[in-house]
Amino acid sequence: MKQKQIIALVSATALVATALAGCGKTSEENTQKTAVGEAEGTAKEDLPFSKYADTVKVHLGGSMNPNAKIPDGMSYEDNSYTRLLKKDLNIDVVYDWVASSSDFDEKMNLCIGSGAIPDLMNVNAAQYRALLKYDLIQPLDQYFDDYASDTLKGYVESGGDELQKCITNDKGEMMAIPAPSMMVGEMNEMWIRQDWLDKLGLEVPRTWDEMAAVAEAFVTQDPDGNGEADTIGILGPGNSDHMNATGANQFGLDPLFSSFQSYPQYWLQDEDGTVKYGSIQPETKTALEKIQKLYKDKLIDPEMLVRNDCKEPLLAGKVGIFFGAWWSGYTVADATLAGEADWRAYFTPLAEDGNYYAHMPNPTSKYVVASKNCKNPEAAFKIVNYLIANQQQWVADGITSTEMVTSDFYPLYNGYDNADEIEVSTETLEKYLAGEITMDDVDFSKHNLLKNDMEAVKKLKKEPYDDFSLDKWNLDSDIAKTNLPRLVSLLVGGASYVNDKYVPVYNAYNGQTETMEAKWANLKKMEEETFAKIITGKADISEFDTFVKNWKSQGGDQILKEINDELSK
Repeated sequence: MKQKQIIALVSATALVATALAGCGKTSEENTQKTAVGEAEGTAKEDLPFSKYADTVKVHLGGSMNPNAKIPDGMSYEDNSYTRLLKKDLNIDVVYDWVASSSDFDEKMNLCIGSGAIPDLMNVNAAQYRALLKYDLIQPLDQYFDDYASDTLKGYVESGGDELQKCITNDKGEMMAIPAPSMMVGEMNEMWIRQDWLDKLGLEVPRTWDEMAAVAEAFVTQDPDGNGEADTIGILGPGNSDHMNATGANQFGLDPLFSSFQSYPQYWLQDEDGTVKYGSIQPETKTALEKIQKLYKDKLIDPEMLVRNDCKEPLLAGKVGIFFGAWWSGYTVADATLAGEADWRAYFTPLAEDGNYYAHMPNPTSKYVVASKNCKNPEAAFKIVNYLIANQQQWVADGITSTEMVTSDFYPLYNGYDNADEIEVSTETLEKYLAGEITMDDVDFSKHNLLKNDMEAVKKLKKEPYDDFSLDKWNLDSDIAKTNLPRLVSLLVGGASYVNDKYVPVYNAYNGQTETMEAKWANLKKMEEETFAKIITGKADISEFDTFVKNWKSQGGDQILKEINDELSK
């Protein structure tokens, strides 16, 4: 199937339309008639952090972590962060309501359905699309140039066209401040034991057949040297994990499907604009049949989908291959620090055309928006700017502590970073080790952790700097435990993202249609059960055709129609 690389589009979720008291201000209730202006003489370049001449009051809905510790003399509504916003920016944050973090989405959905929403909101993708659909929020592009800080602008720009499509309406207006996703954060690659390859005299596999041959050697040739047939070629997902996923899916088999250009659970848009469901395509049947053979030949963990904890055999030194994103260096950290396993990461297996196909996360899943009644939408930018500029200093000053975690108490909190932060960090460290740049060449204000990474890498990495064997790391360093897992994640896990090519495939739809609301849970369960049975040999591959027929007749065809109708508008 030819895929058209497009951005994820999200639809409005079905929302309760009954008016609710206590959600926020309705269109008829507008107590603030005029916007509060900036202090006289404020220069344009100072607007992102300027203090209002008169107090600006903004109404929010709060998400309260029920386990959060609140210092004496403070509350969720009145704490160090809200006081700093009042002191430094003259912004008075008022919470129209506060819900438990587990109930926040439901409360926000009800408010959107009633049309009674707060001035400023932190919403998910489905809520954002609902707000657009009901015309409840206002454009922000008129404020972006003047009020977004340079750092925030850099974060937004780092997401490229894909992120822009997420945050603009059909008129091309910017409708939200996004918290960009790290685009490789959910992109799996193959992690493999280099020490096992060396012991058995094997090369790094790149194709499907080469991978299968290496997995067979890992199972049959006693790579751990204990004289027992107890090693696992390829580790699969456990009983709480997933075969495929649209998000982070460590231990999932997504790269095995992608090598056949199969993308289960993804909505794929052809060149003619038609959206199809990846799980029911012929490529997925081919992938299932090939993975079934790996399982039958005992090259994949025989206890796949049964294990309670996949990390147990992994950290016990019994696994040769697993699939995970760049951050899997943290997962294997204990074995690395103990000098027991030499893990490397690659784009494997390649498709027959020689490409590595990777399904990508949504460019953002977190949006800050302003209601149409909000008289000071620029305050949203100021609140976000202030967080980005000060969060590291708050830790140093003791304002952020175990009792006052920013994510628990800061208004409109999101984690902000560059969409390409991992690639930039990895490439910067590579150039630094190669002597091509110095620390003076890096603008650390745009990279939260990079300065610490660069300070640590020369202490932990031995020469030659491009050799990542275990004996080329200073495992005995007093900073190894705190810094090495991240450096391995970046320099080993991030290397393929920087130095190899891949074809990104984006999900064409991430919303919820009317039929999905009623039938999606059953369709997804049917899919997962069918795929598991086929792979483990409990069902013949012909069961896939039955699954496709049932999926289509039990709501799938109607869902596809609803999605295509929505995206064609």
